[in-house]
Amino acid sequence: MAETIDLESMRKRFPVLRERSYFATPCLGPFPEEMLADLDEYKRTLFLRNRAIEPWVMRMRELAQLVEDLLHAPRGTVALRDSVTACQAAIAATLQPSVHRDRILIAPEYDFPSSSYLWAAQAKRGFTIVEVKPEAGQSLAAALIQSISDLGERVAAVAMPWVSPRSGGLLSAAEVTRAARQVGAISVLDAYQGVGVVPLDVESIDADVVVGGVHKWLCGGGMGLSFMYVRPTFTAEPVYPGWVGHAELAGYEPTYRSAAGAVRFQQGTPAMEPIYTARAGIRFLLEVGIPALRARSLLLTSRLIAAADRAGIGVLTPRQDHERGGMVCLDVAEPARVVRELAAQGMDIDTRPGAGVRVGPFPCMSERECDDVVGAMSQITRTS
Repeated sequence: MAETIDLESMRKRFPVLRERSYFATPCLGPFPEEMLADLDEYKRTLFLRNRAIEPWVMRMRELAQLVEDLLHAPRGTVALRDSVTACQAAIAATLQPSVHRDRILIAPEYDFPSSSYLWAAQAKRGFTIVEVKPEAGQSLAAALIQSISDLGERVAAVAMPWVSPRSGGLLSAAEVTRAARQVGAISVLDAYQGVGVVPLDVESIDADVVVGGVHKWLCGGGMGLSFMYVRPTFTAEPVYPGWVGHAELAGYEPTYRSAAGAVRFQQGTPAMEPIYTARAGIRFLLEVGIPALRARSLLLTSRLIAAADRAGIGVLTPRQDHERGGMVCLDVAEPARVVRELAAQGMDIDTRPGAGVRVGPFPCMSERECDDVVGAMSQITRTS
């Protein structure tokens, strides 16, 4: 019988979890203590100046391979960028509208605003942007598939969130990517809110591009680092290349030759600090295994839903395990006030417009903490 992993006993490896009940991973995840050693190592490299370039390049390549391991992706299919928006922009630039293929499907009510801004702006380049909104009782996946079917080969791209930052709902992405491929459209999946807490096998989902970042469920220590998986058969060349994406990184050639694989979409020198502070979190996830983290996350989010039901607090997140990511959105009055007052009690959550309050228990937390945060929330709302 497989050994059961006691995730709650591992909370001591995360400094913030030693001090607070931390439910704000959907905003900014906790980092493991090992990250501090990596940060110290980065600080030491600063004194090397030009001699630091070689270890920096080695660390950059190591991190890309760690992300590939996490995504079950082949070697050479992950590139590092500064933001998910930059990743999506690199792909959007490769697309050109034509008389017969000029539609881009998006779902702004379910997506992060920055992604929606980027894709909506492609209307200035001649694309028609189709905002997909499910009908009553219809899933987002079904609505996207219906739009793909209706538009057929007019669809150039489908840009979709894997887990909605507005509801915590989990998309059946493979169904959508399959429908997109059947009409010759590319699929771009934003996995930021799910990667690290929901198992992700990019070859099974079969999207052309999967983007995500390190500072949420991947437990990175800082912001400013994202990644893009590029399917090997996606052969488009970068429209705005840079020296890191050159076939010979240190060749300094006068003309551009694209590197093999996804790294061709990298541009200039990346910020090195987040590359150093991201490694420990991904190593922790690989050590424990995403299936174990997912199982614990589902237990804790189910506990939150049950506690909310007992307290009479509305739940905005799907209740079925296979339909939600790692957070639960609760419908409370004055959500900003609830966030502030819980913070004063040592409980961290966050809020977004239309999402109520977002409660994302890190898998190393306890069931009792889930009961306590909802109980405290109920007390606050009763006194408002």
